Amino acid sequence: SYISCWCMCDCDLDLMWKGYVRNPPGIAIKSSVRRLKEICDKALSHRPIDISKVSYFDHAGGENINYFGTPTAFLYKDKHFRLDNEIRIIHYPNVSEPSPTHVLLLVDLKDLIEDVVFQPRVKESTVKSVREALSRVGLEEIPVLASRDDRELIE
Repeated sequence: SYISCWCMCDCDLDLMWKGYVRNPPGIAIKSSVRRLKEICDKALSHRPIDISKVSYFDHAGGENINYFGTPTAFLYKDKHFRLDNEIRIIHYPNVSEPSPTHVLLLVDLKDLIEDVVFQPRVKESTVKSVREALSRVGLEEIPVLASRDDRELIE
């Protein structure tokens, strides 16, 4: 199976920057559940895809989920991850075919990306480089935002 994980929080979280950016500077791609669903709907003709919200349970408190061997195993996490507020796009490949290392979905980035958000304390040179890269691929209209902690730093 191939999984793409998305946080459904209203703003960027320090927890996410610290947990997922190993080598700063980092950026986050902001999209919406509606946009993700539309992209998945378009891709369904090519691949079996599911988009579902993750459920959180209290494993330490004795709550168990019996999901051995079922696709729903990918849709549960311990409650200490609940701030992730996660939605997952899952592709279940045909088991009779060899499994590639990755699966590509043809996506128009203009349909996917609402904003590009930088992690806190990003350098202006990095912002400039990302804006130039967006411009080179025809995405100059996509807003480039600072982290909620630095909103005044990027116009």
